[in-house]
Amino acid sequence: MLPRRFVVALAIFAALACLVIATAADLTPDAAYARVVRAPLSRDPLPKPDELAAARKVLEAQTAREPREPRWVYALAHIANAEAEQATGDTQKDKRKEALERFEHAAELAPGNADYQFWIAQFYVDAPGMAGGSVEKAKAQGGALVALPERRGEFQGRMVLAGIAAHEEHWEEMSRQFTAAETAKGDGADPVVAMRSHAWSLLNRKKDPQAALPVVSRYVKAAPADDVTAWFLDGEVKRQLGHCADALPRYDQVLAKRAEARGSRWGAAVCREQLGQKDAALRDYEEYARRFPEDDRAKEAKAAIKRLQ
Repeated sequence: MLPRRFVVALAIFAALACLVIATAADLTPDAAYARVVRAPLSRDPLPKPDELAAARKVLEAQTAREPREPRWVYALAHIANAEAEQATGDTQKDKRKEALERFEHAAELAPGNADYQFWIAQFYVDAPGMAGGSVEKAKAQGGALVALPERRGEFQGRMVLAGIAAHEEHWEEMSRQFTAAETAKGDGADPVVAMRSHAWSLLNRKKDPQAALPVVSRYVKAAPADDVTAWFLDGEVKRQLGHCADALPRYDQVLAKRAEARGSRWGAAVCREQLGQKDAALRDYEEYARRFPEDDRAKEAKAAIKRLQ
């Protein structure tokens, strides 16, 4: 007779296995698609490995049934791309290869689809050369997006080309493309997204708050009233220009809604210290070090704590 604890463990394992199988079985192709496909320029987190595995099982079966339907191929490309992000070594290389092949195949099946073209361009920018990445290919893909009929890919193409220019530190071209994206047409067109990306790139990549100031001003006016990123960037541009008294209310506005906002917590701490608010600055630095111990600025926060105690 098997030991009781072994029987109990086996029963638990079997129950969990049944749950996973049931979850995968209950997942429809459309639900699997929605689970894994990310919109261009999305900041949503990647699905978890078990979610990817369940979706892959469903979508591979659906692709076998409808091999000429591009949306299933496109969804599998997203799965492979996400799996590559969570893998290392040869597995990561294989997943990246699969992702590119599937994105390209989806685009071949639906050549006028701007989303499919966008993700090929994004792959070329993000992937290293040994995995198929290529700035020149990304530029060509961005140009192809802009050239799609009826301006369907104009916005996404401009955003891709702006991102490439930022990567190469071609700041004038970056700003030209982001500015063009503000008035561009096509799938996903959104001037607020263009302004947000432009402002962030000027502040965090070019490190040029003076150039960012008019972009942030346009963004704040155009953004929804509850857009916390607009509040944060408005605070950042003011802080980087040396106007902490004006920046601090913006950081506090963000923190009142999102206490976990890393950038605003840091900006508030720095500004409080500069404004002579020693006790409040100490609390912000302590909170930063507690919440984000692995962050690059955690050491600076700890040094500030010692300095202010």
